[in-house]
Amino acid sequence: MRSFKDISKDEEAHALALHKEAIVIDASLVAFTDYVAEDIWVDDMLAGGITASNITVAMQHNLGEALREMKAYHSWAKRSEDKALIAMSASDIMKAKKEGKHAVIFGPQDSQFLEGTLDFLKIAYEYGIRIIQLTYNYRNSAGDGCSENKQAGLSNYGRSLVEEMNKQGVLIDLSHTGDPSTDDAIEHSKDPVSFTHTVPRSNLPKELSDWAKWNNKYTFYGGWMDYAQRRSKTDEQIQVCAEKGGVIGITPFFLKKAGKSTLTDDIIDQIDYAANLVGAKHVGFGSDVDFNSTMDRMAYMHKYPENVDRTWFAALDKDWAYGWMEHIPNVTKGLVVRGYSDSEVKGIIGENFYRLFKKVWRG
Repeated sequence: MRSFKDISKDEEAHALALHKEAIVIDASLVAFTDYVAEDIWVDDMLAGGITASNITVAMQHNLGEALREMKAYHSWAKRSEDKALIAMSASDIMKAKKEGKHAVIFGPQDSQFLEGTLDFLKIAYEYGIRIIQLTYNYRNSAGDGCSENKQAGLSNYGRSLVEEMNKQGVLIDLSHTGDPSTDDAIEHSKDPVSFTHTVPRSNLPKELSDWAKWNNKYTFYGGWMDYAQRRSKTDEQIQVCAEKGGVIGITPFFLKKAGKSTLTDDIIDQIDYAANLVGAKHVGFGSDVDFNSTMDRMAYMHKYPENVDRTWFAALDKDWAYGWMEHIPNVTKGLVVRGYSDSEVKGIIGENFYRLFKKVWRG
């Protein structure tokens, strides 16, 4: 397989042109509204040519706390209206593309903020939530997360929540959801569902780099490789998700192999696997970047520059510098090098998710 580094000048020019033309979507990341550094992350997204991102909100919050957090984002968007907007519809993503802005999608990675009350979904929708992950790593009112030791399927409330999300037009995300609950949700949902940020379980690297081990700090009970297995999805789940019209977002979170491979090529390897399994039109990208952690890393590097080449920072790819999304055009270059068609490239880097959003959100 050719590395993205083997790209010719003509291929690179073509890749960058495709990237500029496309609606580019990061299907999952963690942003922030801190007054000191609030525009650092959105400036990074714009530098990478990313049209829209699904940001994590409402985690470990009750409804009131979640609404206050979203209100803070709405206030931030007004202050930053020259560069950002809150996406309430797929047309807002297109608006952001035309105006050179970044569209922010609210996508909690846990439904527990709804407090087990279906009526609260309408309130969340009015504030802008368009994607909800049914469960995070642990058990909640809807079902079991991937890290629960003994897992069951969706609860009665969870099945009702799936139905209500279908009615309201909220995309069901199953990235951290346990296997039985994942299977139940895909079967029960009338709309397509998504894994916004996952990897194929059967294609996980047998050995990860020291960087990947550190990055997987959410080790839980079984260690980092056990968590990688639990967080990933089976071929069967990926196939059923695709058959229903869903999109699988490949995340770099578990993918940096040991050895001399680049993170970009490791990402493309997983995209290849998923595309060969279900077709390129069902594959996307979700970075799972946490900009809070990115700022921590940069603070460390600033304070201890002498350690940069002797610690896990040495594992950061020069082609990616994981944690800064300005490097995402390298993924587009890698797809061109691997021989994907123009429409396939544009689909994988964002337009597949855009099509899914438009269908589920109904406009």
